[in-house]
Amino acid sequence: MSISSNENQTLVLFRLGQQRYALRLSAVDRVIRAVAVTPVPETPAFVLGLINMAGQLLPVCSLRSCLGLPERPLRPEDLFVITRTARLPVALMVDDVSGLVSLNAAQTVAPEIVLPGRGCRVEGLVKLDDNIILIYDLDKLFTQNDQERILQAQVSLKM
Repeated sequence: MSISSNENQTLVLFRLGQQRYALRLSAVDRVIRAVAVTPVPETPAFVLGLINMAGQLLPVCSLRSCLGLPERPLRPEDLFVITRTARLPVALMVDDVSGLVSLNAAQTVAPEIVLPGRGCRVEGLVKLDDNIILIYDLDKLFTQNDQERILQAQVSLKM
Protein backbone atom coordinates (compact mmCIF):
# COMPACT_ATOMS: atom_id res chain seq x y z
CA MET A 1 0.00 0.00 0.00
CA SER A 2 1.28 3.44 -0.76
CA ILE A 3 -0.01 6.80 0.31
CA SER A 4 -2.04 8.29 -2.54
CA SER A 5 -1.68 11.94 -3.49
CA ASN A 6 -4.98 13.08 -1.96
CA GLU A 7 -4.94 10.92 1.16
CA ASN A 8 -4.18 12.05 4.70
CA GLN A 9 -2.52 9.28 6.67
CA THR A 10 -2.02 8.93 10.42
CA LEU A 11 1.17 7.18 11.47
CA VAL A 12 2.30 5.67 14.76
CA LEU A 13 5.87 6.77 15.51
CA PHE A 14 8.20 4.47 17.43
CA ARG A 15 11.89 4.20 18.23
CA LEU A 16 14.53 1.49 18.03
CA GLY A 17 17.79 2.82 19.46
CA GLN A 18 18.19 6.38 18.22
CA GLN A 19 16.24 5.87 14.98
CA ARG A 20 12.53 6.60 14.65
CA TYR A 21 10.21 4.55 12.43
CA ALA A 22 6.50 4.54 11.62
CA LEU A 23 3.57 2.26 10.82
CA ARG A 24 0.15 3.19 9.50
CA LEU A 25 -2.28 3.67 12.40
CA SER A 26 -4.77 1.51 10.48
CA ALA A 27 -2.42 -1.48 11.02
CA VAL A 28 -2.01 -0.87 14.78
CA ASP A 29 -4.46 -2.18 17.39
CA ARG A 30 -2.80 -0.96 20.58
CA VAL A 31 0.44 -0.48 22.48
CA ILE A 32 1.15 -2.44 25.68
CA ARG A 33 4.01 -2.81 28.15
CA ALA A 34 6.34 -5.69 27.39
CA VAL A 35 5.58 -8.98 29.14
CA ALA A 36 7.42 -12.30 29.38
CA VAL A 37 7.75 -14.06 26.03
CA THR A 38 7.60 -17.85 25.61
CA PRO A 39 10.23 -18.99 23.07
CA VAL A 40 8.98 -21.29 20.30
CA PRO A 41 11.24 -23.60 18.26
CA GLU A 42 11.23 -23.69 14.46
CA THR A 43 10.11 -20.11 13.92
CA PRO A 44 11.95 -17.47 11.88
CA ALA A 45 14.94 -15.91 13.68
CA PHE A 46 13.12 -12.60 14.13
CA VAL A 47 10.35 -14.27 16.19
CA LEU A 48 11.21 -13.92 19.88
CA GLY A 49 8.33 -16.17 20.93
CA LEU A 50 4.66 -15.93 21.82
CA ILE A 51 2.58 -14.04 24.38
CA ASN A 52 -0.94 -14.78 25.57
CA MET A 53 -3.12 -11.69 25.18
CA ALA A 54 -6.68 -12.25 26.35
CA GLY A 55 -6.54 -15.90 25.29
CA GLN A 56 -5.01 -15.20 21.89
CA LEU A 57 -1.46 -16.35 21.16
CA LEU A 58 0.49 -13.55 19.50
CA PRO A 59 3.97 -13.87 18.01
CA VAL A 60 6.43 -11.29 19.29
CA CYS A 61 8.74 -10.11 16.52
CA SER A 62 12.03 -8.27 16.77
CA LEU A 63 12.14 -5.45 14.27
CA ARG A 64 15.82 -5.11 15.18
CA SER A 65 16.42 -8.50 13.60
CA CYS A 66 14.29 -7.69 10.53
CA LEU A 67 16.09 -4.39 9.98
CA GLY A 68 19.62 -5.66 10.61
CA LEU A 69 20.05 -3.72 13.86
CA PRO A 70 21.99 -5.10 16.84
CA GLU A 71 19.80 -7.34 19.00
CA ARG A 72 19.36 -6.79 22.72
CA PRO A 73 17.41 -8.57 25.44
CA LEU A 74 13.82 -7.65 26.25
CA ARG A 75 13.64 -5.01 29.02
CA PRO A 76 10.72 -4.18 31.35
CA GLU A 77 10.48 -0.65 29.91
CA ASP A 78 10.08 -1.94 26.34
CA LEU A 79 6.73 -1.79 24.60
CA PHE A 80 4.85 -4.13 22.28
CA VAL A 81 3.01 -2.56 19.37
CA ILE A 82 0.12 -4.92 18.65
CA THR A 83 -0.38 -4.81 14.92
CA ARG A 84 -1.40 -7.06 12.06
CA THR A 85 -0.34 -8.16 8.66
CA ALA A 86 -2.95 -9.22 6.11
CA ARG A 87 -2.75 -12.77 7.56
CA LEU A 88 -2.03 -12.51 11.29
CA PRO A 89 -1.69 -10.26 14.31
CA VAL A 90 1.82 -9.70 15.66
CA ALA A 91 3.41 -7.91 18.59
CA LEU A 92 6.44 -5.81 17.66
CA MET A 93 9.06 -5.16 20.33
CA VAL A 94 10.04 -1.46 20.30
CA ASP A 95 12.03 0.80 22.63
CA ASP A 96 9.47 3.58 22.78
CA VAL A 97 6.33 4.92 21.09
CA SER A 98 6.44 8.68 20.63
CA GLY A 99 2.91 9.25 19.38
CA LEU A 100 0.87 9.89 16.27
CA VAL A 101 1.43 12.18 13.32
CA SER A 102 -0.97 13.00 10.50
CA LEU A 103 0.56 13.53 7.06
CA ASN A 104 -0.52 14.04 3.50
CA ALA A 105 1.23 12.52 0.51
CA ALA A 106 3.13 15.73 -0.24
CA GLN A 107 5.03 15.27 3.02
CA THR A 108 6.23 11.77 2.15
CA VAL A 109 8.85 10.59 -0.30
CA ALA A 110 8.50 7.34 -2.25
CA PRO A 111 11.26 4.91 -1.24
CA GLU A 112 12.29 4.30 -4.85
CA ILE A 113 13.50 7.90 -5.10
CA VAL A 114 15.93 7.62 -2.17
CA LEU A 115 16.51 3.85 -2.03
CA PRO A 116 16.38 2.65 -5.65
CA GLY A 117 16.02 -1.13 -5.72
CA ARG A 118 16.40 -1.37 -1.93
CA GLY A 119 13.22 0.17 -0.56
CA CYS A 120 10.97 -2.80 -1.19
CA ARG A 121 10.05 -3.13 2.51
CA VAL A 122 9.68 0.61 3.05
CA GLU A 123 6.36 2.23 2.16
CA GLY A 124 7.69 5.78 2.33
CA LEU A 125 9.97 8.25 4.05
CA VAL A 126 9.16 11.47 5.84
CA LYS A 127 11.29 14.21 7.38
CA LEU A 128 10.08 15.29 10.83
CA ASP A 129 12.00 17.40 13.35
CA ASP A 130 15.26 16.98 11.40
CA ASN A 131 14.85 13.18 11.47
CA ILE A 132 14.18 10.90 8.54
CA ILE A 133 11.48 8.41 9.48
CA LEU A 134 11.02 5.21 7.51
CA ILE A 135 7.39 4.11 7.14
CA TYR A 136 7.12 0.31 7.05
CA ASP A 137 4.53 -1.96 5.48
CA LEU A 138 4.38 -5.16 7.56
CA ASP A 139 3.14 -7.25 4.65
CA LYS A 140 6.36 -6.39 2.83
CA LEU A 141 8.54 -6.71 5.92
CA PHE A 142 7.37 -10.26 6.76
CA THR A 143 7.36 -12.57 3.74
CA GLN A 144 4.48 -14.97 3.05
CA ASN A 145 6.79 -17.83 4.04
CA ASP A 146 7.64 -16.11 7.35
CA GLN A 147 3.97 -15.56 8.09
CA GLU A 148 3.15 -19.20 7.28
CA ARG A 149 5.86 -20.44 9.67
CA ILE A 150 4.54 -18.16 12.43
CA LEU A 151 0.98 -19.46 11.88
CA GLN A 152 2.24 -23.07 12.07
CA ALA A 153 3.98 -22.33 15.39
CA GLN A 154 0.77 -20.84 16.79
CA VAL A 155 -1.28 -23.86 15.71
CA SER A 156 1.22 -26.36 17.17
CA LEU A 157 1.05 -24.63 20.58
CA LYS A 158 -2.77 -24.70 20.62
CA MET A 159 -2.80 -28.50 20.25
